[in-house]
Amino acid sequence: MSLRDKLEEILPSLLPARAEEAIKGTELIARVRAVLGDAYSDRSLRSQFSFIALEPDSCLARVPNGQGYYLRGEEEAPSLHNVFTDEGDGLEPFHKALALAVRLYDTAGLGVFVYPPEDDSWEHPDLVAVQWPAGCTTEDGSYIIDSTAPQQAAYRSVCVAATDDAEECRRAFFRTLACGLWAQESELLIVGDDAEAATELCRLAAQFGVGVRTITANEDVLDELPRADKIFRASAADARAMLADLQQPPLAHPRHRSILLRTEEDLPATAAARQWAEACISRGRVEAYEFRVAVN
Repeated sequence: MSLRDKLEEILPSLLPARAEEAIKGTELIARVRAVLGDAYSDRSLRSQFSFIALEPDSCLARVPNGQGYYLRGEEEAPSLHNVFTDEGDGLEPFHKALALAVRLYDTAGLGVFVYPPEDDSWEHPDLVAVQWPAGCTTEDGSYIIDSTAPQQAAYRSVCVAATDDAEECRRAFFRTLACGLWAQESELLIVGDDAEAATELCRLAAQFGVGVRTITANEDVLDELPRADKIFRASAADARAMLADLQQPPLAHPRHRSILLRTEEDLPATAAARQWAEACISRGRVEAYEFRVAVN
């Protein structure tokens, strides 16, 4: 039995029932060790906690914008992050920018795994674009992986910045660099309407190998776009048409790395995207894209 299977079996009996009684990761590790012993490292356990908590139907819930774990109730298991549902506001410029980013990569045939967008993390990107092994798309839109092809995906770590400010663009670049050292490629997608930072970003991109793309849309243009959930759910044809009016040629292409500078064990939060992709490959079938969204 894998560590994941063991945790899913024992966690319901170890977790407090209410968010007000949530326990920190160190205490949850101690409770798990009391059952499983010392066969697994703290890093392995924390990585699994992070991944399981991102699954909408798992028993493990994490306190939003805080620390601590508790037992998830049925009413707390949304299928999507609320930014991409009718219940979320979906009107913030960054949320629309994130939805545009999802459709930019999705309509190009890449798998997209989206992280919760509120925390501006330097441990994981905003989304991961996955290049799947060879396969074909069925009539219902599902992607079936060719079992005779090499069973390995390639990962592009993507950070999104909705800004016209040169200083914020610079900060976003280095966040992209920090978050993408575990992936084969890193890319910064800037949604804005100011080319002031372009020269410096191109120079940094050449030095560090980070790709830079732009979508020209100032705050007024973003206001006129549909809500984030509408962009997210638009047909591929409508999404391409929307992007055709906004997307610019890349400022810099990402440099492909065959040797990674950091592993998912160094950055446990990135393990969720990799484990999701590997699970899809093992099943030989990629899930519909709305189920590629991580939830708190």
